[in-house]
Formats: sequence, structure tokens, C-alpha cells
Amino acid sequence: MKRAPLFLSVAGLLLLLAALQLILPDRGRSDLENRVLTPAPRFTVADFVSGAWEEQLEKHAADQLPLREAFVSLHTAVQHLLGRRADGDVIEGGDWLFARTDSWSRRCVTLNAAALQSLAEQTGRKALLLAVPSSACLYPEKLPAGAPMGDEEALLEAAAAETPVLPLLPRLRAARDAEPLYYRTDHHWTRAGAQAGYVTACQALGLQPLPEEAEEAYPDFCGSYYARHPLPWLAPDTLSFAFPDNVRLRVGGEEQPGLADPDALGGRDKYAALLWGNHAVIELTCDAAPEGTLLVLKDSYANALLPLLARHYRHVIAVDARNFAGNIVNFVNEREGDTILCVYGLYTLATGYSIYRLEGL
Repeated sequence: MKRAPLFLSVAGLLLLLAALQLILPDRGRSDLENRVLTPAPRFTVADFVSGAWEEQLEKHAADQLPLREAFVSLHTAVQHLLGRRADGDVIEGGDWLFARTDSWSRRCVTLNAAALQSLAEQTGRKALLLAVPSSACLYPEKLPAGAPMGDEEALLEAAAAETPVLPLLPRLRAARDAEPLYYRTDHHWTRAGAQAGYVTACQALGLQPLPEEAEEAYPDFCGSYYARHPLPWLAPDTLSFAFPDNVRLRVGGEEQPGLADPDALGGRDKYAALLWGNHAVIELTCDAAPEGTLLVLKDSYANALLPLLARHYRHVIAVDARNFAGNIVNFVNEREGDTILCVYGLYTLATGYSIYRLEGL
């Protein structure tokens, strides 16, 4: 009988949540988790018989749960108080969050790097890989004891066995104590980290680095790690970048009013503002630049770097292999430029086959 009030309270809460879920309209996306939420499934007899409808209904119920974001934050806080510093693929390290890297695949790295080299050989270009390690590789002292981490240096060596890899890691290590090179709540590099990548790329491309542009800063940035591990007391980052005024951006053939999306800068995941997100093909133009065309294969790490490189080239044509659907060999052959610079996070190289699976390779 003593347990009856607790049982009734829990049952009442569950009934209230169920009633609210029926009344409230569905939400399209979660700003905290930075993802699209599952909509209500359309009922069909075929899906009901196969079980697909029930599966989608279950996902919809979980995604559209009222106060879902509060419950996710509460779960994360409880895990922390229980002493668990690794939750899913995110690891806590004091006031930093890191990626768990022990499952990163050497095979993925090897196949993607070999595919990049194959693209260079098939098109008569030179390939250069700027592979960006994770923040854990730069700040291992912040990780808790026994954190499940892989050997990123070994992965870089595997890539270097297939295609030329630029010496980014030594430059990052030399600069790591001057100012943060990565965000605490996100997997991307900061303005300072991207600047180190820019100088490394310039040296490989035979360019003289230009002075840094004026910095812009936007507080209250909660990145990809925070989206998966939202500790309520973790202070947000400040997104910073230094973009030139004389570089123009075209996405899908349409010129954008700037290099950063002002609407995304007002949201939680502000890094998505840079170059207006990730698109299959973008083009950066600088009419006053002395060089011709630079071809780029990219993931989102390049979004903080390419505007700096674009000051040297009249055209920078960048392909995001994760979103590109055409024949990459034909695409490159139809364009000028004697070098293919691949700017990829080591995470992207080691957890998928986006370059290896490009049509034509």
C-alpha cells in the first residue's frame, strides 16, 4: 500500500504524456539533437502485415514524446552522476566532449584513400589529402582513464600508404597550447584549427599564406557531441570564423548573399551556417585571385577552411562525396585545375566509404 502513491504518480504521468502526444502537433525536428524527427506513419495494409507500420509508429512515438529533450538531458545527467563517462559514441572529459574512436576502421581509411588516388590517376591530376584528426588526438590528457580510443596516427599512416597525406597533425600539435583548435561540444575545428589547416594546405600548394581576416564570433553554440550527450551544466561554445569579403559562394548554381547562413547562425548548431551547410557541389569565386581553379573533395571540416583558400584562386569547385550522385571522373575531367585537394575529417574517412563508392572509381 505504501507504494500506491508512487505507482499512481508514475501512471498519471504516463497518461498525461500520452494525452499530450495525441493533442500536440508533431514537431519536424529537434534543435537539441539536430535531426529530423519521425513523422506519423501513413497506414497501409501492406505495411501493417509486414510490421513496417508498427516499427515506424514506435519511432514516431519515441521522437514525438512531449518533453523529450528534457528527458534526454535528464538521462545524460543521471549517467554522469553514476560515474559513466562514455555514453554511446561520446566521451566526457571534464568540460569537453570527445568522440569514441576505437571502432574507427583502418579498412575504410585505406579504401577511401586508394579511391582518391585512383581519381587522381584516372584524371591526370595530383591528389593531396588533408585528413583532420579528432580533438581526442590533440587533447588526450583531457580524456578519462581507460577511455576507449583508437590509434589515429596509425590510421593516418594507412592513408599515407595509398595517397599523399599533408603533415597537419604536427602543425596542430605545435599550435594546440596557444588557443583551442576544436570546439568543446562539437567535432569540428575552431577558427584557429582551420587556420592551421590553411597554412598546411598553402605550403603543399605552393601558396604564400595571407594575413588572417577579421574574426566574427557567435556565442551559444552547442555542437554535434552535445546533441548526442546534452549535459545540462555544460557551457556552450562560441562559434568563430574569419571569412573574406571578396569571395562569392554559389550553391547549386545560385549565388548566396554571403559565406554563412544568417538563419543557421541564430540556431543551436551554428557550424551548419558555414558555406550554407553541406551540398553536393559548391563554387567559391574570387575575381582578384592570382591562381586558376582548385578542385576539392570535402566534408564539413572544409567549410571553415575553403573561404581562406579561395582568396588564392579564381575558382574553387568543391564536391561533397557524401551527397554527390554523378560520375566523379567525368565531373573532374570536365573542369580545369591540376590538383585535387581532399579535406576530410578522419572520422569521415574511417567510418564510411563515401569516396570509395563514388561512381567512376
